[in-house]
Amino acid sequence: MPEGRQPEVTGSSRGSRAAAPDPLLGRVINGRFKIVSVIARGGMGKVYRAEQAPLGRICALKVLSPKYEGDHDPEFHRRFFLEASIAAKLSHPNTVTVFDYGQSDDDIYYIAMEYIEGKTLHRVLREDGPFPEARAAHIARQICRSLREAHGLGVVHRDLKPGNVLLVDHEDEHDHVKVLDFGLVKDTQSGEDLTQQGLFMGSPKYMAPEQIAGSGVSARTDIYALGVMMYEMLAGQVPFDKGASVGTLMSHVNDPVPPMQAHNPSLSISQTMEGIVYRCLEKDPAQRFSSMNELLAALKFAAGGISTRDTGETAPMLPGAASHRPSAPSYPSLPAYPRPPSYPSSPSRPSSPSYPSASSYPPTPSYSTTGDIPGLSTPNSSPPTSSPVTLTAPIATDSGPRPPAAPLFVAPSITDSMGTDAMGTDAM
Repeated sequence: MPEGRQPEVTGSSRGSRAAAPDPLLGRVINGRFKIVSVIARGGMGKVYRAEQAPLGRICALKVLSPKYEGDHDPEFHRRFFLEASIAAKLSHPNTVTVFDYGQSDDDIYYIAMEYIEGKTLHRVLREDGPFPEARAAHIARQICRSLREAHGLGVVHRDLKPGNVLLVDHEDEHDHVKVLDFGLVKDTQSGEDLTQQGLFMGSPKYMAPEQIAGSGVSARTDIYALGVMMYEMLAGQVPFDKGASVGTLMSHVNDPVPPMQAHNPSLSISQTMEGIVYRCLEKDPAQRFSSMNELLAALKFAAGGISTRDTGETAPMLPGAASHRPSAPSYPSLPAYPRPPSYPSSPSRPSSPSYPSASSYPPTPSYSTTGDIPGLSTPNSSPPTSSPVTLTAPIATDSGPRPPAAPLFVAPSITDSMGTDAMGTDAM
């Protein structure tokens, strides 16, 4: 490539160069990435289709440009590597994977990502129009999963919109989501803002009120943007579009959310799903879902009652109704589960019988010799304490009639008194 053409590519956006052939086509960046064709253009650079050597893998190469041609601003350099390192942390299947980044010897900043053949959600909405609830919910759940991982790492996207969501069709799966372009992210754990100070960032149609007011962003800012996207997928239009950016931004801050049926009178939607969308669009961040995980749980719950409006069934309600939006059902975050049954304690056992004291037994007679009592040996000096014993009345020495025999007494066993073994099933 002729010397001197590189700066015009990396920093130039002038009309005189717009129609010129792209000087990066055919170039090999850092000895590894051969640029094949242009995929997309943006204010901060371009995305190319490239081939990675020596693997021969096709990838998407995002080439970023400094603000001005030939700019070697240290701040741009720092922000680029911070952005790339944060994006490289993300590994969820619903997020485009970043596997390399760097700076070439001639100051080309690049990020190598997996190459995805699909359509943006923005394009599919233009081609297909409003989606059925099941399809919109399927896409929204995948976006939740992608952003849930990012938020867990302290990363807020801040520019979530249909143009940054790819839909990919596989042989056994349709509408597989890939979220991309974390170029406007904020690392909330380190406090680093990856955009230039004072620079207005984001897309007006999808920006949350607090983002517009400059009062700080959080995970709930992305939840608002996803709420706008769900509204658009179901109604066919965004809730606020005043033509001019300023009017659209002010509507996000001040105007109530119009009913989705105003844009799509034939919309068939469950009350549960409707409530989810409106809760995401609350003006006050504290009134929205607290996290992508909570929103995902609500969407999964709603999937079981998609046709409730058509069938007349009663849908569970989730909290979050507000006076500034159209009447929409409020409902609990998750269904209540029944308490586990309480099991009775071990059955009561009858009290152990009281045994007579030793003094209550008939007195043991004294005999002169064992020969006086045929068939008996000399008794012990005290009653037995363990095995049952049969006692008989003393034999009179005179020749008169014998007194009647004393009643028999058999000591009951412990097992019989309890009715069952202590470790038996009744005690379990």
